[in-house]
Amino acid sequence: MNMETISKDYANAMIFELEKAFWDERGKGARFRLTALGRDFFRSECLPKLQSAEIDEMIRTIEGVLKEHGIVGGISVEIDGRLLRVRIEGCVHRAVEDRLAAQETRPFACMPANMITLAIDSRLNRPSELAEIKLADGACQILIVLFEKKPF
Repeated sequence: MNMETISKDYANAMIFELEKAFWDERGKGARFRLTALGRDFFRSECLPKLQSAEIDEMIRTIEGVLKEHGIVGGISVEIDGRLLRVRIEGCVHRAVEDRLAAQETRPFACMPANMITLAIDSRLNRPSELAEIKLADGACQILIVLFEKKPF
């Protein structure tokens, strides 16, 4: 094994243990602390490539970056007013969510969803919140709620 890389299984096992310990300590409050997960990656890899102020275009850009890095297989979105219904397929971290669900802990953190909320906040000055993660049909079904634009 190259010293600059580690196995995906090892990394996901460590992520699971960290998330589970955080959940055991903080319960549902843990999800509000993990919204910054991936912030540095977003700033260095996604933000420089975001050109559009349209949510669907921002998500296409983020999808491209995440696919390029082998993090997701695909992202689709349905925009319904203030709700974004996001489907994430082929996520490298799905094993973490599956292990949480097997221990009867609802998934509460999603790095790809965080990239979307960070984009909306930074490009549109509009807060958003990851409201729900469901594991269904081999994908993660994400619900993101959009709030009103922040006053200047």
